[in-house]
Amino acid sequence: MTGTPHVLIIGGGIGGLCLAQGLCKAGLGFAVYERAEAGAPHDQRLRLGPQGARALYECLPPEAWEAFTAASEPGAGQLAYRTEQLRDLLCLPGPPGDRPAQHAHHLVDRDTLGEVLLTGLGEHLVFRGREFTHYEQAPDGTVTAHFANGPTAYGDLLVGADGAESRVRAQLLPHATHLDTQVLSIAGQLELTGPRADELPASLTAGANTILTPRSDALFSAAWRSSRARGADRVVWTYVVKAAACPDDAELLDGKALRVLVGERITGWHPALRRLVAESDPATVRASRMRALEPVEPWPPGRVTLLGDAAHDMTALGGTGADTALRDARLLSGSLARRRDVVRAVGAYETEMRVYGFDAVARSLRDTRSATTDSRLARTLLRGALRAAAHSGWLRRAMFRTAGE
Repeated sequence: MTGTPHVLIIGGGIGGLCLAQGLCKAGLGFAVYERAEAGAPHDQRLRLGPQGARALYECLPPEAWEAFTAASEPGAGQLAYRTEQLRDLLCLPGPPGDRPAQHAHHLVDRDTLGEVLLTGLGEHLVFRGREFTHYEQAPDGTVTAHFANGPTAYGDLLVGADGAESRVRAQLLPHATHLDTQVLSIAGQLELTGPRADELPASLTAGANTILTPRSDALFSAAWRSSRARGADRVVWTYVVKAAACPDDAELLDGKALRVLVGERITGWHPALRRLVAESDPATVRASRMRALEPVEPWPPGRVTLLGDAAHDMTALGGTGADTALRDARLLSGSLARRRDVVRAVGAYETEMRVYGFDAVARSLRDTRSATTDSRLARTLLRGALRAAAHSGWLRRAMFRTAGE
């Protein structure tokens, strides 16, 4: 290959657009192909850690970085572990608020971040409504991307940033499979309108909570403020439980039926937690089986690679999917900028990405299993350890050595 490479990015989500920004900053050619047209807002907030913030800082042009910091809320807020009666097990304050923005936590509206990531790219570099079908590789190294609706595209490298059901991965790594955790996730949102904000306890309307019960289920909640984002203040929640404890068709139930299902399972919980579920907008309540991509053996580097969920799809528990995708984008764009040889650049990227990416998958699986374990002894020990850590600085530091990172 001579000159700078031209990169075909399949998928215009957070990771794909961050990669585009990194390539643009490095002066490398690219084009983004996204299946969806500009659609309805996601109505979702993202919690980004220092890894994600650093990736954005290094990939975005200054004006886009300033737009991101203006639109995001700094800090991760308090994280608390509580019982189903809202009794404290352990409360952790948020990380220091005086960190530089590129090393801090941020809460940001997903659609706002998407708009920031489009800064300076223009329609001539981001093509929407293009459904990728497959790719072909020529002897000279050229990669051809084929689409169901539109002309083919040619490049020196094709990056699959097309999500958990990646068609690029299906062709590149056909042996890669998803692991079904046998855990059902039911999520919803309660707007803090009217008297709710005052009537619900502050433990639910500020910060984030992990509700640990003596049995095989758990609930996670986080308060999102609307001062710099779309929509009203709200509490988002996710209830996780073994799928076997729910009807076989739970994923197909509508929001009202799912509220009833969760309500029946938490009848003995604190009234505020029951209200959180019962009064949530049914249009926001959805169920899904939690899956994760099983790690695969290293594959030889080439002119096709993967990024984000296409490479290391993980469960939502742990909340590092967006951070990891942004980290991928920063690493790959930097590797391509430093090396003239595309295959060597991809090899360096994949070697490092597999380590932290599959580690993030393993952590998400560990957290999912811990949240839904059938072992009452394990649950009792965990709750006891959290109570002990609340009164012991060294134990708290040992248990949460990476907290804030």
